[in-house]
Amino acid sequence: MENSTYLSEKLDAWNSELASGLTPNNVILSLYIATSLLGNSTVILIYGFKMRGNKEERYFIPFLAMADLCASLVCASFGIALNMMQAEFNNTHLCKAWWFFAAFTTFTSILFLFIIAVHRYLKVCRPLGKQMILKWKRFALGLGLFVAFIHAVPMVHFYGSVPFPNEEEGIVGLRCSRLKTINKTGSLIFGGVIVLITVACIVTLIFLYAKIGYTILAHFKFSKSPCKPDTSSDTEKSSRINHSQVTISSRNDPLSGTENGTYSIETDNTELSESLPPQTSTKTTGKTLTTNTKLERKLNPYKSSAKRRKERNNQRVVHKFTLMFMLITIIFLICYIPKVIIMLLEARNPKFWEEFSDSARAGVLFVYRMYIINNITNPIIYAFLDEQFAKEIKSLFKVCK
Repeated sequence: MENSTYLSEKLDAWNSELASGLTPNNVILSLYIATSLLGNSTVILIYGFKMRGNKEERYFIPFLAMADLCASLVCASFGIALNMMQAEFNNTHLCKAWWFFAAFTTFTSILFLFIIAVHRYLKVCRPLGKQMILKWKRFALGLGLFVAFIHAVPMVHFYGSVPFPNEEEGIVGLRCSRLKTINKTGSLIFGGVIVLITVACIVTLIFLYAKIGYTILAHFKFSKSPCKPDTSSDTEKSSRINHSQVTISSRNDPLSGTENGTYSIETDNTELSESLPPQTSTKTTGKTLTTNTKLERKLNPYKSSAKRRKERNNQRVVHKFTLMFMLITIIFLICYIPKVIIMLLEARNPKFWEEFSDSARAGVLFVYRMYIINNITNPIIYAFLDEQFAKEIKSLFKVCK
């Protein structure tokens, strides 16, 4: 009885020593929680309830903010609990539940970024093709939640309270980590699949935004190139206008608004009509779209100044929001790549965390949890790049005063 009490006291002293060494880490995680709570709550309030107009470009922002808020709160609080109970995490059910919710919220945030990237790619690189209508946006968000749930469920099986020995003191504590008693091959396969999916998302995001960036740069170069005056006859202009019409065989197509399904590109394409680099034709199922960049240049003088201003404004808004989401994704990549590397090392070595000294473990834990920064920086990006959001914040502060 006295021996068990003595060992328990030694375990408490060791856990307190480990926790005190992680106090700076706890301070940082607390700042993460406070910053995310303030920033993401403001984004949800303004974008979800106060802001009017241009819902198309801002549709995903409140959902991403909710995912970021949940991910930062769950992951940061989980990190504080792990730091405080480095050697005394005795509740294996709580450990499993926390790992599940941490994985679910994190994967949800990543998948929402992936959906946004696909949406921006269609808007910028395929403006004349099929776009995400409201039904498909909702379906994509629901699918993202379902996929995140499927990937989070195995965490309950592979994580729990595991022995954490201190050979110098002759005591063994418990910490919340990957279980060593579970089939090692299955654990390695699961860890590999998670890392593979994360890497695939990262590579896909890089590819999509590289294509988007190239298209935007091509548009800027094209818009700066001088246009020669059109000296062709009225008959030639009329025939060219007729040739530039779009013939649509399906009445249900988004571009179709009349029974005969025939529109002019000049009148129908009010968004991003000048954003594409030169190309000769675009083909989709059930319809043929014939476009010509030089023709667009010659037709532009016949457009009203109001329509040209509207098109330029549409292009500016699309490009601005695209660059904003691109910056958000770049920060995501910077924050998540170190975590992926540590996850790979952890999957290969079951004693990965035990082999570090106390100070080294604190440093590795800080790098490992840097991914939470991704969930708290987005409101700052919105404030700098979305003028209407910045105005709404100022008006909100005036009301609070």
